[in-house]
Amino acid sequence: MYQSLLPILKPLVFEGKSGILHISHKYNDKAQLFLREGIIEQVETTKLRGKQAAATCARWISITTEFQEGEPGEYTPDPEIDTNSFLSYIEKTFNTIELINKNISDDGIILGIDTNKLNKTAKLNAEDLKIALLLDGTRNIEQVLSMSAKSELAVLAHTCRLIMAGVAHKVIVKNIMPRQDQENFLQSLNEKLTDLVGPAGSILVDDAFEKIGSTPKTLAQEEIPALITEIGVLLDDEELVELDKWSATYLSSVEM
Repeated sequence: MYQSLLPILKPLVFEGKSGILHISHKYNDKAQLFLREGIIEQVETTKLRGKQAAATCARWISITTEFQEGEPGEYTPDPEIDTNSFLSYIEKTFNTIELINKNISDDGIILGIDTNKLNKTAKLNAEDLKIALLLDGTRNIEQVLSMSAKSELAVLAHTCRLIMAGVAHKVIVKNIMPRQDQENFLQSLNEKLTDLVGPAGSILVDDAFEKIGSTPKTLAQEEIPALITEIGVLLDDEELVELDKWSATYLSSVEM
């Protein structure tokens, strides 16, 4: 469950509390918000301080918090931190986080992209498309976060938009073949189909992958029979016999 700072921080501000709000971010960072009589006077993260630290932790949503009430101790107030602006920002993002929680269960899920729908959807912006490029059906959300150079909130918001547009979909975890095994199999398959039908062989492979709902990079051992079957549907009887012979010989010669 992703967490907004709003229901945690807003009562502290409105009730004029003094103390330190400790925030732990799942991705190896921490923050301290120093409050005095309901005013945020300073924010510190592991590497940042002041307005930049405030902007950073406002975009964390995999968090746990603890409020230490009382004298906040020694710190240097930063006049550039505006409590009302900070609250206003997390209020604006509250509904977004609620949508994220409805569509993304956790950062371990793996998402793939329906390229046909992606090309036909006009509502997505350039930032949505950047995230779509990272959702290749093999990376989970945590891995996408580490590659994106964007805040956690931004990545999850764009991912949520892709899901709601019907472009991104959850990928069932499969026993994906090692990359070299995939490449060897597909190279041998394409060579055989070129012998049988010429250059159109690669098109048959692409069509078969689409029909079984997989891709060359996410091919699993258990999907190979279905892939061969879909290719065989488009061959004549003699070609199908040759493909079946190749398939039996190839699969028996390698440890899949």
